[in-house]
Amino acid sequence: MASKRSIGKNFRSVWLSVMVSSAGDGMFLTAFPLLAAILTRDPVLIAGVTIASRLPWLMFSLFTGALADRMDRRKLMIGADLIRLVIVGLLGVAILTDVVNIWMLYFSAFLLGSCETLHVNAAQGLIPAIVKPEDLLEANARFASGQIVAAQFIGPPLGVAMFNVSISLPFLADAATFAGSAALVSRVPDEHAVEPPTTKILQDIKEGIRYTIETVSLRRLTEILMVVNFFYFAANALLVLYNEDLLGGNKITFTALSVGAASGTVISRFFLDKITTKLGKTRTLQVSLWAWAIATIGLAVAWEPILAIVMHLVLGLGSGWWIALNTTLRQQITPTRMLGRMNAVSRTVTWGIVPFGALFGGVAARVFGLRGPFIISAVVMTGYALFAKRLLKPVEHAISELDIRA
Repeated sequence: MASKRSIGKNFRSVWLSVMVSSAGDGMFLTAFPLLAAILTRDPVLIAGVTIASRLPWLMFSLFTGALADRMDRRKLMIGADLIRLVIVGLLGVAILTDVVNIWMLYFSAFLLGSCETLHVNAAQGLIPAIVKPEDLLEANARFASGQIVAAQFIGPPLGVAMFNVSISLPFLADAATFAGSAALVSRVPDEHAVEPPTTKILQDIKEGIRYTIETVSLRRLTEILMVVNFFYFAANALLVLYNEDLLGGNKITFTALSVGAASGTVISRFFLDKITTKLGKTRTLQVSLWAWAIATIGLAVAWEPILAIVMHLVLGLGSGWWIALNTTLRQQITPTRMLGRMNAVSRTVTWGIVPFGALFGGVAARVFGLRGPFIISAVVMTGYALFAKRLLKPVEHAISELDIRA
């Protein structure tokens, strides 16, 4: 079972900050596709919301990652929260005054995604500075599970309930959560692990790219997640249509799909120590890939909501183990001064690919039908699971070196 020990008040403040803003995101991200589905039924246009929200990872993540290695990471997180407060608040007002349209959704999603690159890169660099090395895996597990509980357990039901009361309400509530998040981060003392810069930002960006490419284990983890995200979001970008048109579901079942994935991620945390002790970190990553393969196969053939919800539970199990291990390994392998840039390079590739995956899914749904992207995703995930041992060889070597160093 996961340890209940305290990791420290500074981590708790950051963790609570992420929980609060993630709960708002859950409200927002559930209401967003519901609003998009009211404005249009075109799968490509609906996928465009995902494209707009993830495109900033391709465009800006390298720059914001470099900033996170040069500036106070706490202040960057606070600034990103306050800007997102204004964006979501204005969108809520636009909905309230009945002037919102699909292009406004795209614009808002793009701006929010841009701020997210700064917030996430800063937060990932801050965690190793505020917890002890021996607590890093547990901290990342708590960070990931807490984020997902808030974004997929707490936020979505609230978002649907608020959406039914007033379409603008979940967006205005999300704005309030960003204010709370900023207030919590401001309580963290000056422990941001950043030295005054002595180089130009372009040099820093190039160094981060070169380091990630030349470190084979980091490169391989990034390559695997890039392909997984491409095909996962090819299907997931159309989840609102999948729920309504293929499963015959409604707003409640749409929420249940997110809650199912969140449940799996939460459950995964309580078995993380046990499974990594018994199987080792590399084989646990292999198990994660198999969980994703089984889940996507189930989603590809699902004809009723209950099966799809169970498959999302399995998907969440795999995601919980992968996120905690992947994040911890990257932090342990990378020098502290490079954490923001390494994370930015990884996110640029793994999240930057998402818009193309969403676009591919929209086009595939037009050509092959709505089930098409889900079938394609299942085929690719199964292939990666079958070759998981070979694909993760460089990661296994890096883990052995870390164990020797420890």
